[in-house]
Amino acid sequence: MQLQLMFIVPRMTCCIYRAFTKVAPMVTTSSSFSMETPFQIPLSMPQEAKKKTEFSLLSTVLEGFRDGVLILNQSGTCFHMNQQARNICRSLTEDATELDMVHPYLLALCESLIESRDLFPQQSLVLTQSLMGPNGLRIRAKVQWLNFPTTPEVCLLVMLEDLTKSEQTTALLESVQYNLTPREKDVWLLRRANHSYEEIAAKLYIAVNTVKRHLKSIHAKRKMVLDDFADTAV
Repeated sequence: MQLQLMFIVPRMTCCIYRAFTKVAPMVTTSSSFSMETPFQIPLSMPQEAKKKTEFSLLSTVLEGFRDGVLILNQSGTCFHMNQQARNICRSLTEDATELDMVHPYLLALCESLIESRDLFPQQSLVLTQSLMGPNGLRIRAKVQWLNFPTTPEVCLLVMLEDLTKSEQTTALLESVQYNLTPREKDVWLLRRANHSYEEIAAKLYIAVNTVKRHLKSIHAKRKMVLDDFADTAV
């Protein structure tokens, strides 16, 4: 399993880090959720009630993220997981149970980050890993450190991006942009999901040569659109 080390902390939606953590607020993900103003906790509120309020608000914020979000302690126990993360974890492991929802690859990625702390004590590391699930599901996982408000222990933040869904959205937009026919759109969606000619033919109940013919037409239309765009830019 190849791990990619990144020595810059990606920017994440600033409301989480400014309102709830001590992590430097230069972090980003592909999530599009945002808040105009951070929620203000009354100063007179008891500390325990304040922590519960912060956790409740944080849970609400994380549910608005398009990506899956998990927060784990360093022992691997998950104490927060938004709905998108639940969906992705269930998709990755078909026999996952409520008590064992976190995929072993994700736990291994977290363990690698913990081990790297001694090697790079001054670096804000982010580890990334691509995972393959059933039916061609592709997930990009990122893990980094997080100072969580309800516990003194530094936690692990895991972000899960559904690459398959992102590619399907892109393919749908391209089918409109290239003015594809309904059948060409079906072929293009499967091709963008990395299916082979034979797999596309089997799924659509057509011959492999028909798949090739559709793809040839798609690429011709795509070239026309790109040529027109280049001419306009000049």
